[in-house]
Amino acid sequence: MKQYIPLLFQKRHILPGGRIPIRIAPGTQMENFKSAMKSSQSLGVCMFDQDEHGQHFFHIGTRVTVEDFDISPEDGTLIVTVVGHETFRIDSLQECDEGMFMAECESIPRWPDIELRRDQQILADKLKVVFDKHPELSGLHKKKQYNNLSWLCQRWLELLPVPASEKQVLLSAPNCHDTYDYLMSIMQKPH
Repeated sequence: MKQYIPLLFQKRHILPGGRIPIRIAPGTQMENFKSAMKSSQSLGVCMFDQDEHGQHFFHIGTRVTVEDFDISPEDGTLIVTVVGHETFRIDSLQECDEGMFMAECESIPRWPDIELRRDQQILADKLKVVFDKHPELSGLHKKKQYNNLSWLCQRWLELLPVPASEKQVLLSAPNCHDTYDYLMSIMQKPH
């Protein structure tokens, strides 16, 4: 089913079931955020990249809702905690008069839940270590699904500095198996 959704562009990615804080800088980004919140109950977060050819966005994003917000005392940046609900593919993009971007998009089926096997336990164990070292990350996820391979793979994709183009390929898959293989290849490399 096609839908229209206001967009925010971020270097971080959020996936279904995830919760992350994103920074909304004063100026154009803040005005876009305000316009998006006035026009819709939810918005889309899409990754963008910058290279020698300029900025470009990626076609897979996540529909999110705002759960909480705060103002950074250091620089006045709005810090918004968003919750990811579903991924989508952008079919067309339109810039409105206010500089806000609206996308015509189509939902991508959610990865099915997959029960974690014993030989996959390393993903859960290492995520627990990360959460122990960074309680602020752990606190974002009240209901942790350590027995769900899809949930684990999505949290790792949010956390790891995987190139956006590679994340987009992984998110295009119908399930988390390619992402699991990718993550295991990273984790098994000697550092």
